[in-house]
Amino acid sequence: MAQSPPEEKDGGLQRLRETCHDIRQPVAGVLALAGAALADPDVPEVTRSYLEQIVTQAQSVSDVIRQRLAAGAPAEGQPRLTDLRQLAEEVATAERVTYGGELAVVPTAEPVLVCVNRLDARGIIANLLSNATRAAGPVGLVKMEISHDCGLAQLVVEDTGPGFGKVSGGPGLGWRIMARSLASCGGKISYGQAALGGVRASFWLPLAVT
Repeated sequence: MAQSPPEEKDGGLQRLRETCHDIRQPVAGVLALAGAALADPDVPEVTRSYLEQIVTQAQSVSDVIRQRLAAGAPAEGQPRLTDLRQLAEEVATAERVTYGGELAVVPTAEPVLVCVNRLDARGIIANLLSNATRAAGPVGLVKMEISHDCGLAQLVVEDTGPGFGKVSGGPGLGWRIMARSLASCGGKISYGQAALGGVRASFWLPLAVT
């Protein structure tokens, strides 16, 4: 595969940073406005729920912006102790906003701690769920389960879709992002047939030493 010239890569990174810089303030504004609305005790509960989801989504975007702008800084991208169970729940909540089918997360009684860059781990889970919900369709079922064994944390996503390689569109940017993120987290992934009929995607990360 042909490699891009260094100056082209540098130019692309600079444009990415400039774009992140430009959208940082509007995202901060969304967070501030949603936070102000949540502070109103008279906000109806349904509206409050939507506002909380807006805050969660906007905070995720803000985290990505901050990481891209701080690329190269000493503390940037450092692994942090993270509860994979909690992170998966957050991603599932965000996915449900735009998915019309059923997305079930099997309850896990205890934290599953890993030491990762949260944004990279979030990106892996988000891409797995996005692929699964796209395959299952608006009336399908996607199930996610988190467990641990033999020093490894495992996250499994299954769907009721038609099976691997049978979804229109095929692998794209999301797959490349996921592969890069998995490599940076020291993880691995495998695919097989799900009991639900579609794809079973499993990825593993080393458990944190606590």
